[in-house]
Amino acid sequence: MVLAVCGCAADCGSDWYELGASHGRLGAAPQAEAYAARCNVKPDLARYQEGYRAGDAMRPKTPYF
Repeated sequence: MVLAVCGCAADCGSDWYELGASHGRLGAAPQAEAYAARCNVKPDLARYQEGYRAGDAMRPKTPYF
């Protein structure tokens, strides 16, 4: 139980831009709503999406042949 509470606190900081950038860099699907619901906070979707786009832009793109 303590681990779940600590994990949530670590995951759901107030920096929605950085959270989105992290997900974008990893190529993960956007997860702002899931984090917000799990931690009972209102997400800043605009900042999350801005960060996600910035993080995704850092990913190397694989050309398709």
